[in-house]
Amino acid sequence: MAILNYADLARAMNKTFTAGEQAAASTILAGLESEISYLLNRPLNPVRITDEKHMLEPGQRQLFLRKAPVRSVISFSIGLIDNASATYTTQNIYDFDVYPWGIDNVLIAGLGYQALVTYNAGMLDADASALERVILSAATREMSKVLIDAQGMERLKVEGTEYFFEPTPGGGFTDQEVKNILRYKRRVIR
Repeated sequence: MAILNYADLARAMNKTFTAGEQAAASTILAGLESEISYLLNRPLNPVRITDEKHMLEPGQRQLFLRKAPVRSVISFSIGLIDNASATYTTQNIYDFDVYPWGIDNVLIAGLGYQALVTYNAGMLDADASALERVILSAATREMSKVLIDAQGMERLKVEGTEYFFEPTPGGGFTDQEVKNILRYKRRVIR
């Protein structure tokens, strides 16, 4: 599931796409969203993380999950590791506080405990909508190049004015767009 689809791009460009242009727009949007996900080190779309393992220390009270922000916790189990096997006890998630970074009010009293967590993670809606503008800007620019290339145009003469389309190197996001994206970067300390 993408944040934006070809219909959103067509609406932003005020253009109706053919089937081929729809496929090109979908590919461009998927590439840009993948690049943002890589830059931010977090998933843009909601994803389910299943049985993420965490070694627990005595006195530990917080559990920082790897794919924050956490949207919801599905299951949380704690087990004692002995001889490479573990027996896990499912915990009632309502006994703990769930935050975008993980789980709070965990109290570990001994050595050798491990937690298994299944949860949904992904960008918060407010952050995702802020990134939509950046994606639409870059996608509009890239799609315009595709449309010009498809017509084999190097120059266009309209009503006494002449436009030249110079080949532009590379593609993707401008430096300013990357700066805007990096405001939402997730830093992980391991």
